[in-house]
Amino acid sequence: QRLRALFQYKPQNIDELMINPGDLIYVDPRQQSEAGEGWVVGTSHRTGCRGFLPENYTERAHESDTWVKHREYVFDTASRSFTKTEKEPNVKPNGEAHNLSMSRSVTNVVSLQNAALRRGVLVMSHGERVDQVFGKSWLQQCLTADGKYYRADLNFPSSLPRQKDSMKQFECDPPLSCCGIFQSRLIGEALLEQEVTVSSVYSSPALRCVQTAQHVLQGLKLNQKVRIRVEPGLFEWTKWEASRAIPKFMTVAELVEASYDIDTSYRGNFPLSSLVPSESYEDYVSRSSAVIKHIITPSPWFFAFPAVPGVILIVGHGSSLAPLTWALTGLPSRDSGDFAQMVQKIPALGMCFCEEQKEENKWQMVNPPVKTLTHGANAAFNWRNTIMED
Repeated sequence: QRLRALFQYKPQNIDELMINPGDLIYVDPRQQSEAGEGWVVGTSHRTGCRGFLPENYTERAHESDTWVKHREYVFDTASRSFTKTEKEPNVKPNGEAHNLSMSRSVTNVVSLQNAALRRGVLVMSHGERVDQVFGKSWLQQCLTADGKYYRADLNFPSSLPRQKDSMKQFECDPPLSCCGIFQSRLIGEALLEQEVTVSSVYSSPALRCVQTAQHVLQGLKLNQKVRIRVEPGLFEWTKWEASRAIPKFMTVAELVEASYDIDTSYRGNFPLSSLVPSESYEDYVSRSSAVIKHIITPSPWFFAFPAVPGVILIVGHGSSLAPLTWALTGLPSRDSGDFAQMVQKIPALGMCFCEEQKEENKWQMVNPPVKTLTHGANAAFNWRNTIMED
């Protein structure tokens, strides 16, 4: 159905449609359940915008009128409320009194505006790492006799970033696999599709976490726009380090040289030297609590790091999700045995999302803005042993 605007209507609320005399409006009868009495939901031929408009400002247009849809803005109707207004009739351009049978509640608009100003925290574990696929000896599989790296399987990264010291440092600080890179970029693209506004990014110093953050930002098309703040305090529970020592991570200078978008002005809450091997569970939970409070609290250098609306992305480890969100929402921590079992169930790029309830001065855990990522295993295939086997 097509309508033609008879009079100008200026929106009084954010979900209403601006129309001028002569505008053509496309109205889908299947969508009219959203509208109250005297209103219709339509899309303007002139602007491509969609919204509510008063039906008696329009007339039925001829079906032969051309319709081209340029773009569409979708609004949330879940919390819509209407109130009768009979005290002050509106006036049409021709001077006739016109009474809109329904008008939008101001409180509804205020609540929508408050929602837009809320902050969120998205805590994410890193993508698939090479040693999870190829084992702890993955690097030996990729080194030539003279110690040069080569790609022994398509799921190995095509190259490794340069490090000042020996390449063997990557055994304790492994990179993402190629599937891990793809997973991370896919999550970024999904966040972009959901129009998630990422205002800042924090990462564990582990290379796999920095790489995950980098590729999520690429999927969001925010690379070189939002820079990664490397926070040593986000490193996983050190008791789980197989080497019983803190890995020698790539320095900020090395990461920048390797073309990672690093915020070189950021100073972490926990220096690397404060990480100790085999820390207690209580110390790890306490460290996580201190880090998340540091991240969500506006910096004293307000102009450098203001607390702006949007989502704070934190890329850590499987062990990061629970203690960071516990501290943020005020939930009690579990004992170490339950914690260890829970972490084993967290997959690559597992996510938790917390939203700030500013009016109540608290944070609440809600559904993440994107779906989970599920895929199956793909074992190595040797055609000779399988196809040619007698």
